[in-house]
Amino acid sequence: MDLAHVAICVTDLDRAMEFYGDLGFEETHRFTLDGVTNVYLGRDSDGAADLQLRHDPDRTTPIAPSRADVDHVAFTVEDVDDTYETAIDAGAAPVVEPTEIDAAGAYVTFVEDPDGYTLEFYRWL
Repeated sequence: MDLAHVAICVTDLDRAMEFYGDLGFEETHRFTLDGVTNVYLGRDSDGAADLQLRHDPDRTTPIAPSRADVDHVAFTVEDVDDTYETAIDAGAAPVVEPTEIDAAGAYVTFVEDPDGYTLEFYRWL
């Protein structure tokens, strides 16, 4: 079994697509169902989606406070430092600057995207 994608709710679809586009994601496909736009983003040329952005323009409740429904979304990257800087330049807020986590055997960084989701970028040591 393989993970197909992670779906997150976003408050501003254009802003989210620009942010994730700056991180190298491209739209693989989209559809709208019951007024909710679902955009799938990927980083591989095989068309597989890694991330699903869900935008409901009629949503009246806020996205879960402190994003309690999602701890973080993790991505493997080749260059953690470069990805961290790219994310910050694209509008992310720093959470944990790039550092080695020996217990995890990884070099990691955490940022917060424009909707407050925590993103982890890492590479194995």
